[in-house]
Formats: sequence, structure tokens, C-alpha cells
Amino acid sequence: MDTIHDLGGRQGFGPIRWQDDDDEMPFHEPCHARTWAICMIMFGQFKRDNTGWTLDWHRHVVERIAPADYMAMNYFDKWAQHMMATLIDDGTTNIDEFVDGHSQAKPPAITPKPLSASAEPGEPKYSVGDSVLAKRTIDSMHTRLPGFVRGCKGAIDACHGPDILADASAVGDLRKEQLYTVKFESGDLWPETVARTFSVRVDLWESYLEAP
Repeated sequence: MDTIHDLGGRQGFGPIRWQDDDDEMPFHEPCHARTWAICMIMFGQFKRDNTGWTLDWHRHVVERIAPADYMAMNYFDKWAQHMMATLIDDGTTNIDEFVDGHSQAKPPAITPKPLSASAEPGEPKYSVGDSVLAKRTIDSMHTRLPGFVRGCKGAIDACHGPDILADASAVGDLRKEQLYTVKFESGDLWPETVARTFSVRVDLWESYLEAP
């Protein structure tokens, strides 16, 4: 994610008030539970109908929310906006229906959109213990390469084999790539922590990495 949505490792946004949460309450408001249930039902239907929808596409749509709106909305408001945008985009409904609260459009006939997976990738380029550098830039808007590791040196901690590349899945291409766990020392990520002895492990695809 190259936008405001990638907040991992950034400072200046204040503490996360997780202590205020009630562990016995999975949802803070009744509408949050309804939104979650509706989304789960629709996610399942999209998959059964073979529409080409993927979870990475869901994340990509959420990332397209304007930064000012994204920062002001709660988690489930973002999910609701994502589902409305998806239904409008595929022609199932139109914006007037959401404004009026009444169904007007006739849902289109479902045309399956099979996702043909690309060929399996070759042998892994890296092995456990190899030094690698997380790339500074990435071509796609939706990516799972977090900003705080970009341009930083790490070491391969584990090799997981081929897995669906999230960047490609977000646009309907089930292309596989070698996936690794990369270990970063804290001082390489945040210079002010150089005297501390902790590390961060991040799962990264091969196209996110290069030789140092």
C-alpha cells in the first residue's frame, strides 16, 4: 500500500487505545455486526458465483477511499462503502438505490469470470540466511510490502514456496510467486532503536526483494 492506508510503523498518530476494548464484545455497535454479516454473505456468494472477486480486490477497493474520509471512518464504515462500490461497479445496483433505500435496478445475469492461475514459478531465488533488500518502489497500487521496511536490509528467515501474489490477485490474476519470511533487525528499520535487541519478521514475495 502506497497511500495513507499503510500506517504500519508510522509515528504521530497517537497511541492505539486497545485497553478501552471489551474483550467480551466483538462489535461496538449493532450495525457493525450487521455489516460484518452482510459482507461475509456477499464474499461467499461472490466466490460461489465465480465472479472473479478476491479478498485482495476487497482490500484494493478499501484503499481507494479518499485519505480524509479513510481517517474519519470506522472499520465497518469502510467495509460498507467497499461493498456499495463493488455492487455499483459490477452493475448489480446503482447509487440511487443506496440514497433512496429502495431497490430499483434489475440485477444483471451472472457471467462467471474464471480466474486462470499462471504457471508455477521456478525455483526460489533466495535461501534461508541470504541477505536481501526490500525494494523502495513497487509498480502496483495494492501491495503487501509495508512502507517501514522499504529500502531496508534483512535476511531470509523461512521459505514458504509458491503463493498467490496479492498485487496480481487484486486485479483478478492468480499469479503465484515464491513467498519468504524476512527478518529485519530493529536498528535497520528505526535507527533510534539500534541499541535494542529485537527483530521484526515480515512475509514478503520474491518480487519485493533484491540483492543488497
